[in-house]
Amino acid sequence: MPPAAGCADALLAATMTAVQWLPRGYTYIRELGAGAFGEVALARHDALDRFVAVKRIHRAMLYDDEALQRFRREGLVLAGLHHSAVVRVYDFKIMTDNALLIMEFVPGQPLSDLVEAGALAAGAALTVLGDVAGALAAAAAAGVIHRDVKPGNVFVLPQGRAKLGDFGLARVVADPSVFRTTDGQAGGTPAYFPPEVSQGADPDERSDAYSFAVMAYEVLTGRQPFVADGAMATIAAHWHQHARAPHEFIAGFPPAASAALLAGLDREPARRPLPVALITSLTAIPMSEWPDTVTQSPAPAAGGMPAAATTRRVPVLTPGPPPPALPAASRARHRRRLILAICTVVVIVTAAVLSKLLLAPRSKAALDVRSVSVVTHPDPPQARCPSAQFDFVAVIATNGSAGELQVQWTRPDGRQSTVQTISVRSGQRSVSTGLRFTVSGPDPLRGVAVAHVLAPAKLDASSVRIAYGC
Repeated sequence: MPPAAGCADALLAATMTAVQWLPRGYTYIRELGAGAFGEVALARHDALDRFVAVKRIHRAMLYDDEALQRFRREGLVLAGLHHSAVVRVYDFKIMTDNALLIMEFVPGQPLSDLVEAGALAAGAALTVLGDVAGALAAAAAAGVIHRDVKPGNVFVLPQGRAKLGDFGLARVVADPSVFRTTDGQAGGTPAYFPPEVSQGADPDERSDAYSFAVMAYEVLTGRQPFVADGAMATIAAHWHQHARAPHEFIAGFPPAASAALLAGLDREPARRPLPVALITSLTAIPMSEWPDTVTQSPAPAAGGMPAAATTRRVPVLTPGPPPPALPAASRARHRRRLILAICTVVVIVTAAVLSKLLLAPRSKAALDVRSVSVVTHPDPPQARCPSAQFDFVAVIATNGSAGELQVQWTRPDGRQSTVQTISVRSGQRSVSTGLRFTVSGPDPLRGVAVAHVLAPAKLDASSVRIAYGC
């Protein structure tokens, strides 16, 4: 089909509501997200009475063989993986005018939203990272390399556990042809991109291990190990910058944890620990040795601003002569790609404008609290004298309106914390806050931690009961 015809079809599809493009037997609930590649909707499978996430690529992508193959590959990869920390796929459909991936709905929030506010408490961070490490190990055992490990592709459930999703860039080790795009480019996110891959090497499980180590560094410290101004400069930073040891800029950060993280960032793939080994090193450090809060010294000014964590196609950086003039056939292909790219942009802008005009509420609603849940670490929450430490994380679901929350904790010993004010951005449907409780001495203690949301509405949630004794 000519690109112009595809563009016209795509513009028509931009006006289609999710109710129209969902398969028969599914009821639309709400939009979960949208981007340059497609959109995701929350729906209910009517016959099974369960929620699902339905991912749909933009209709213009149906005329892009590479995009369609990537979408099909994500479905096949997910269908072949069976692990509690991997998002499950239920069905995959390609029709004349639609392509859908029907997946497990994960009722959580991206890890990237959590780390925007800073480092996670060590207990919560290690629980999340441990789940992701297990998912990557299962993928590697099945011969699958994820190739885009980053906080934006990790979903944290209200109970504090995590699932790894978005295998759209995944590479099947037995089929190296699917790694690079037709024009020789590699896929990934600059801030988490393995240095050897940007220099032309094929990715393997050590490449995922590098991206995992970058993410672990960020989750535990609140900052990325390599920062520069722009995508290409960020990729180059992985070659020539040296990550700072976290204990050098975070008071009380365990030097052993610094050593483990820096080992994961080794430029030599053979020297890197795999994710499970890295997590084993980190969890071997007693929780009492981790800082209660992460207070950073200023970052060095030479690094520039962090690069945006968006997935990009990254050209292999090797020196060479200027490219020769393109033959006529190649120029024609480039023109078709340009037309397709323009169509895609027009579709996205049109859809965004229509959604603003047709779906936006008449007036902005005030911030409201939908639910509160409390996650406890360790699990089970039992410890023995002479001392113990328990971490509690309250996950607060909101209606997505901007505003401020007021939260107060009642500790397991009955004492109350100071009232904390949390700013909520527009569109942020989940926020979290933590409490670290330390107990010592010979006296036994049993109790719960209670998170009190005081404003804008009053709502409480209790942890599971902890037990401390000699």
